[in-house]
Amino acid sequence: MLSACCALLLGALPASPQAHPHVWINYSMVAQTQGTLLVAVQETWTFSKGFPFSMVGDFSSMPKSGPLNASYTATFKAQAFSSLKGADYFTHVFADGKAVALGEPRDFSVGIEDGHVVYRFLMPLGKPVDVKRARVTLGVWDDTFFVDFENAAQPMPTLSTGKPDTCRAVPFEDHDHPIFGGTLFPQASRLSC
Repeated sequence: MLSACCALLLGALPASPQAHPHVWINYSMVAQTQGTLLVAVQETWTFSKGFPFSMVGDFSSMPKSGPLNASYTATFKAQAFSSLKGADYFTHVFADGKAVALGEPRDFSVGIEDGHVVYRFLMPLGKPVDVKRARVTLGVWDDTFFVDFENAAQPMPTLSTGKPDTCRAVPFEDHDHPIFGGTLFPQASRLSC
């Protein structure tokens, strides 16, 4: 099952110079705000072609494209998504350098787009963070580098509508949170208002 596969990717394998990603995901994110409060992160993950459906379940009658029905979505969630809870679904939010607690993901959906498996979900923050009062950074990465996350078409998260015009998201290489045994620095974004 994919959850067993991800468990191996998340920690059973040692980080070494010969190690490399086993899962490749392009992601995009929208920082959900209410005024200057960051309340959640809407994420879209697009897996590389060749996603191993057989590891998740019997998908012989799955549609070739479009959103998956409730049964298939529940199978993906149980077998390949919920097991990522221990890694906070690879979502990292920091306020003044301290990790911000995340809530349970909501609105999980799965679809097939151009032959790729695509996840969409909302990661709420445990408590909103005022971007005007704290240095807020966020990003999506796997600390072990066995799952390689790359920004999709956009180089940084977008901010939801309704935010003040002064709010911005600026991408940067996060040297405070090195990955892959300290040899690589993930892409992150600074939010400010």
